[in-house]
Amino acid sequence: MKKKIKSTLGYAVVFLLVFSGALLAFAARWAVNSFGDISVDEIIFHLRVPLEGTEGDVLKEFAVQALLPTIVITIFFLFLRAFSKKREKVLTYWRKHSRKELWLETGNKRKGKKTEHLLIPTVLSAKSVAVLSALFLVAGILYGASRVPILDYIKKELHESSLIEDNYVDPGEAVITFPEKKRNLVYIFLESMETTFMDEEHGGVMEVSLIPELTKLAEENLSFSSRSEGQFGGAQMVPGTTWTIAGMFSQTCGLPLRLHVNSNDMSKYDSFFPGVTSLGEILEQEGYVNWLVCGSDVKFGGRENYFSQHGNYQFLDWVRAQELGLIPQGYKETWGFEDQKLFQFARDKVTELAASDKPFNLTVLTVDTHKPKGYQCPLCQNQFETQYENVLACSSRQVYDFVTWLQGQDFYENTTVILCGDHTTMAKWFIDSKIPQDYMRSTYQVILNAAATPVQTENRQFTNMDMFPTTLAALGCEIEGERLGIGTNLFSSQPTLLEEVGYDRMNEELEYGSKYYDERFMYGEIDR
Repeated sequence: MKKKIKSTLGYAVVFLLVFSGALLAFAARWAVNSFGDISVDEIIFHLRVPLEGTEGDVLKEFAVQALLPTIVITIFFLFLRAFSKKREKVLTYWRKHSRKELWLETGNKRKGKKTEHLLIPTVLSAKSVAVLSALFLVAGILYGASRVPILDYIKKELHESSLIEDNYVDPGEAVITFPEKKRNLVYIFLESMETTFMDEEHGGVMEVSLIPELTKLAEENLSFSSRSEGQFGGAQMVPGTTWTIAGMFSQTCGLPLRLHVNSNDMSKYDSFFPGVTSLGEILEQEGYVNWLVCGSDVKFGGRENYFSQHGNYQFLDWVRAQELGLIPQGYKETWGFEDQKLFQFARDKVTELAASDKPFNLTVLTVDTHKPKGYQCPLCQNQFETQYENVLACSSRQVYDFVTWLQGQDFYENTTVILCGDHTTMAKWFIDSKIPQDYMRSTYQVILNAAATPVQTENRQFTNMDMFPTTLAALGCEIEGERLGIGTNLFSSQPTLLEEVGYDRMNEELEYGSKYYDERFMYGEIDR
């Protein structure tokens, strides 16, 4: 019995060491190849929230490129362990060869015979296999760390930053004055949309703009830009803002989204960042009705929990669309339903909301332009050499058509429309082949029909967090001190935190740990 237990433990050790090492290496390779320079924050966040709603193709890619080779290598090591368990004994010298050959002798008691098997040039002992397994784990960790900066992340986590604590303005306590007649809000998060896709004349890097309609909207309306002389450049990416839910979170509560290795398990949470006060909550308190329309499963990445718990949003997503009969049961294109349907559903919903006597906030999230090459719908044209470029061009036309339609509605006069990229693109092949390394990438951003006049629109350095107070200002709200969260109202002359401390320092500080952030926002343990 003891030998059996010892043998089982030996197999378990080999399995854990090899499987862990291989999975770390292949998963890191898959993540970088699929998402580009993915942040450790994003990896940790998605490991700690439910995977429900993940695009099927993403899971298939992970299974083929990471899980399958991990299983194959693990099985090989387990077979190696099985061979090593047989009694090792050198039998003979093979005189026909100039090198030694090692043989394995095994007894066959039932037949009273001895059989000899040529195993391998050098017989491995069980201990040797265990050592190789341990070395394999070390190699996997080192390779993974070389592709994903986990060691640098851990080092920075041990350093405490007071940047957020020193600069945070609690939206729940701030004096925010709404206009007597409250304006409606249509806020469209544009998946992976950045000013990079414009032509060089307008601040992008393309010879011919991939998004001419969106460029036109920026020219004809209000767009805060990090550049000058008519060139466009929106929010710059800083830690905690670089993936979809992080982009939505930071733009609506003025904080980066961060989960730490030792933080609570977000797959079992009852509340999503209970210490946060968001745009949705402020609007709800003022009598607004909040809706989120998206073509994917709203549960993915914790979006349902965040928006339902912070603003009592109602949802129209891929799951709900099936329940309502808007799409057939089981219908799915990539993440859910495509933007062609999304904008039609958004038209119907905003028309319904406008017929009510309550002000509304309709938030829309597009999906067709998701990495790696986007979803090519029947509206897409073959203008460019790659599918992704054609999808970006198609998205530009669809967004423009929707905005033009909004402008023709009776309710538009009292409605502010904001278009913002949720984050910059993760399509690694596009980044490597199309974008110069020294180019400062930024999200697309434009505000239509704002109830405020900006002091300055060019040469503004800002992040996603600054969109929170800026959105309220665009609705005609007056904000005492011009700051909410760690965001600044861009309509004002108040410098943003990015303008005050600089890009390098802000990046560094937001990568550091913050006990204040965890206790106040993640756990809600610090009283206001």
